[in-house]
Amino acid sequence: MFVGGWKEALSFDGERFCVLDEAPEDMPPATHIPIYDDKNDRPIVENLERVAREMHAARARHRPVIVFCGHGVRRSPMAGAWYLLRYENLSLDAAYERIRAVRPQVEHAREWVGDSAPLEAAAGGRAR
Repeated sequence: MFVGGWKEALSFDGERFCVLDEAPEDMPPATHIPIYDDKNDRPIVENLERVAREMHAARARHRPVIVFCGHGVRRSPMAGAWYLLRYENLSLDAAYERIRAVRPQVEHAREWVGDSAPLEAAAGGRAR
């Protein structure tokens, strides 16, 4: 599973998942699942669950997977961390640490999400 931005998605050969709020007209072929409610400043947990399931299904078909947003700093790392929480049994913090090991510019959701309570609650006590 790869986490990235628009530039990485353009040249990626595999399953692409875009988690931007709105799908741009010139988006590369991808499954679009918005994961953040900008108006209410909080994650859309049911869409995080959906993108994680779809990424898992693609990986089960032995397909390379990238989840991407504009710059690969906020939304796509959140989706990647959610995947790791759900399918690799990591805590949310450990998932972000794994992603930051290869993409240091990533911002943990707590650093930018206005209301992270729904995310933390949905993580089921596995945030740390």
